[in-house]
Amino acid sequence: MSTNLLPAEDAVDVFQQSDGYLTHARRWGKPEGGDVILLLHGGVSHSQWQAPLADAVRRLAPELAFVAVDRRGSGLNQDTRGHLPSKEREIADVTALIRHLADSYERVHLAGWCFGAQVACIAAAELLPENKIESLLMVSPGFVFGERYADVLRMSTAAVRGTVAELGITPDPEHAYVPVPLQPSDFTTDEKWLSFATEDGLTLRRVTDSTVTVWGELAAWSWEALDRLGTLPTLAVFGTEDRLVDHIAVADLLRERLTEAPPVIEFIDAPHAVQFAEPDLLAQHLVSFVHTLTAR
Repeated sequence: MSTNLLPAEDAVDVFQQSDGYLTHARRWGKPEGGDVILLLHGGVSHSQWQAPLADAVRRLAPELAFVAVDRRGSGLNQDTRGHLPSKEREIADVTALIRHLADSYERVHLAGWCFGAQVACIAAAELLPENKIESLLMVSPGFVFGERYADVLRMSTAAVRGTVAELGITPDPEHAYVPVPLQPSDFTTDEKWLSFATEDGLTLRRVTDSTVTVWGELAAWSWEALDRLGTLPTLAVFGTEDRLVDHIAVADLLRERLTEAPPVIEFIDAPHAVQFAEPDLLAQHLVSFVHTLTAR
């Protein structure tokens, strides 16, 4: 992987969850004070995929800290890779980390890319009464995925589960054996980034049966959470060349559901991984939105 593609983080912080699990997070910028953007990655990627965006944000606004966390079972978190035990545990991990960062920074801006945006939406709704989050920033939020991905995931999961049942096998619940039907071309069309995504050893290729179930439960929960965001300032940025998410349908959904505080919606001519194709332009949208809030 080219170091030019992946600007190095300033530090990797480790946070211990209530059950003892160690959550790793890459940090760009200072460990306390001022504003921080906390970004959650998508279903199969990890924190390092956000390095181009983090670098662009820091160049544009050096006063902002940027933290990209590896969600449970992903990235630098080596225990039970590809495994999510429950939807409650997933959200508990995120909310605990947000509370921790809220003790260190003046304002936390919660962000999420792809499926991570749906997880962020749930966490934001859960923490709204505690006033721990200043804003919600969503990039290529995955509330409505294209039919190809949804259909292939259903078919591949059903096929694997059927084979296991026919063989009379009881797999280890923490063993990742279900293939994820995503290709590098679902994220980017750029040759250098296609090579990166193909060679990336931290990307999840297989997940546990439980993870597939939890993904579905979190997706449903995220739709319900939209109605509980109240007046939380929200930004959503979409790539118009997205092959994975139906960006028009999601933008319409957000306009329809976020009625108390209409979201700011921006479009960039880029594929699903906007942070690969247009990190500077994406950073401009995020930083401008954050600065608008902090100037009040």
